[in-house]
Amino acid sequence: MCQITPCTTLLLASVLALGLVGLTPNALAADEQTSRSCIKCHKRNGQLEGIHASPGLAILCQDCHGPKGSHPKKGSTIITFGPDSPFSAQQRGAVCLTCHDHQALGEVEWTHNVHANHLGCDQCHKLHPETDPMLSLDTQQHSQLCVGCHQVEQ
Repeated sequence: MCQITPCTTLLLASVLALGLVGLTPNALAADEQTSRSCIKCHKRNGQLEGIHASPGLAILCQDCHGPKGSHPKKGSTIITFGPDSPFSAQQRGAVCLTCHDHQALGEVEWTHNVHANHLGCDQCHKLHPETDPMLSLDTQQHSQLCVGCHQVEQ
């Protein structure tokens, strides 16, 4: 189940507006076909759930991961996320900020502003599970997550 917050509502509206601008029906159909080919393997090899995989938002795989190119062969330039990504935190974060508004995120949670230039969004957020675990953390759990990276001096 997805938790809807004021920030989520704003982000959903932004994504819907951005996703529909400047796309011709033919380009949209070709892009949808490319996403369907991605989903054939990735749905079988793992989970593609959550808000980023919602068909209702019309977010395509290539919107975040870039063109398929030579993927799944070696030398692929597809953008990956997570701890094993060869892309820098700034590169991964820039992808997220094409839809998510940096200022709005900072207003909802101050840690977005503090970490924006040092961490990729994917270092705290999970992009394709049913729900992003960050959205359900209470204050104590959130603090414990911070301690995982920041040393607390006694």
